[in-house]
Amino acid sequence: MDRYRWAERHDGLLTAEIIRKSGSSRKQRQRDRDLARVRTVRKGVVAVNGSPRSWRQEAHAVLLSCGDAVAASHGTAQRLLDGVEIRSLRNEDAFHVIAPLARKATRDGVVGHRSGTLDDGDIITRGGIPMTSPLRTAVDLSGTLSDKDLGLVVDDFIRRKLMTLVEMRERLNRTRPAPGRSVARLRRVLAARLPGYDPGESELEARIARLIDQAGLAKPTQQHRVQFGRDRYRIDFAWPDRKVYLEGNGFGFHSLSSDLDRDARRQNRLVLGGWRPIEITWRMTDTEIVNTIRAFLGL
Repeated sequence: MDRYRWAERHDGLLTAEIIRKSGSSRKQRQRDRDLARVRTVRKGVVAVNGSPRSWRQEAHAVLLSCGDAVAASHGTAQRLLDGVEIRSLRNEDAFHVIAPLARKATRDGVVGHRSGTLDDGDIITRGGIPMTSPLRTAVDLSGTLSDKDLGLVVDDFIRRKLMTLVEMRERLNRTRPAPGRSVARLRRVLAARLPGYDPGESELEARIARLIDQAGLAKPTQQHRVQFGRDRYRIDFAWPDRKVYLEGNGFGFHSLSSDLDRDARRQNRLVLGGWRPIEITWRMTDTEIVNTIRAFLGL
């Protein structure tokens, strides 16, 4: 076994077992340390010098040090899944791992969790790192995050097609309360997301979709396509029968003046084509957003 090839696939890391399997003698291992070819990261885990240091490398080293049947979980898994920024999770110094009841992971700077209900599919592997699935991660975070932050995590996973609301409802039906888990919070988050809910492409879009559902307003078509000659436009929310649409002003950030120009031209074409735009911003209250949409729809 070529240990350096193995390290390339594991964030520049090597375990003592891999080094032994590569046929390296004790003298060679000592020489690697003396020549600073490797540096110790965790007990039984070294990094090849020259490999970039990163939070991901540290997390990977933790899992390699903990051994078999241990996976990243909670906020650590959410971050490894490239999850949406949640301030309370990103500020955590400790790494979270999960293992079966019979296995306990104890390491410095590591919060070890044990579970007797690790279902098939609860543990996945990405980039050589075992971690809880998006669905299991959301369930595990229910005990520590607020309703709002858990909703952001759920919307993010749905938006990126890492899980579905149907899967989450099915899982919740067989989930029981446990330390560090809140079934009540999971139910509230699901109750705010009716069947057919689409989180859209941003937090504001997801918020508006939930408000429309909760207020019982006429359901819009999301990502509706309109064509004028050769020009085709996509509208975030549209009520085609009323020729009313809702888009922009907070759904994203304009980094280029050309973005503003393009959006202005699109709105002009839509208005000239008989469409009425609804302007919504993030700072508007939920009540103001609902009342504004209701007024435009003539309800």
